[in-house]
Amino acid sequence: MPKINDQRSLIMKALSDPYVLKILAYSYYSPKSIPEMSLKLDIPIASCYRKVKLLEKLGLIEKVGTKLTIEGKRVALYRSKLSQMAIEMRGSRVIIRLKVDESIVKYDLNLI
Repeated sequence: MPKINDQRSLIMKALSDPYVLKILAYSYYSPKSIPEMSLKLDIPIASCYRKVKLLEKLGLIEKVGTKLTIEGKRVALYRSKLSQMAIEMRGSRVIIRLKVDESIVKYDLNLI
């Protein structure tokens, strides 16, 4: 697990990435496989794998099962754990509030 300052930086960087936001939104209502996310969201497959692994490390997405593809290959299914997000700026501070499952997580970052 990253140190708290590293965690804050990773969260801030991840939540500013359009691919990450697409993945979180797309996998919120029902679990999706990485190949499905890549195809539907027009994200390169390698990038999609990297983003999902980062989100899993940050605790924002979870593996919830597997399914068999038409080709007979087993793929993992992922579901977003993030249901709400608020970002506010107060002077040199950025406050990020995330609702992950039923818990509120707050990151308070001083930019200066």
